[in-house]
Amino acid sequence: MAFSPAPDRWSVAQLVEHLSIVEGGVVKVVERLLSNAEEADAPGTFEPVSVEEFVERSRGVKLEAPERVRPTGALAVADSLARLKDSRAALHALRPRIERADGRALRFPHPAWGPLDLYQWLLFVGAHEDRHLAQLEALKETMK
Repeated sequence: MAFSPAPDRWSVAQLVEHLSIVEGGVVKVVERLLSNAEEADAPGTFEPVSVEEFVERSRGVKLEAPERVRPTGALAVADSLARLKDSRAALHALRPRIERADGRALRFPHPAWGPLDLYQWLLFVGAHEDRHLAQLEALKETMK
């Protein structure tokens, strides 16, 4: 799990650790946005939302992870997967609050994509995971 095809490429363990760090951070962002919405007591509305524009713009671009979400390499894959499971459960537990909030009015900056609303942050989790899953698949091919 520590194999890396090049010095500037992450190993499987590092990719999974990075995912666990980022998703844990998204939980905090979503909780913060929800708290702001609940203080404002704005009624929830929902309109179609997408992150496809951001995904397309960053497809094939090597993005540099901010220092705070870079893997340390000290976590075992099993520990990172457990953290991912916990953060996913935390996101699911927020669903009732999310459904009551006006998520379009709540924004927080993403380091590469700029201000995202609450719904876009939720979609980001899947897009980010997909991006790194493709990297894991490519890494697996280099290990054959």
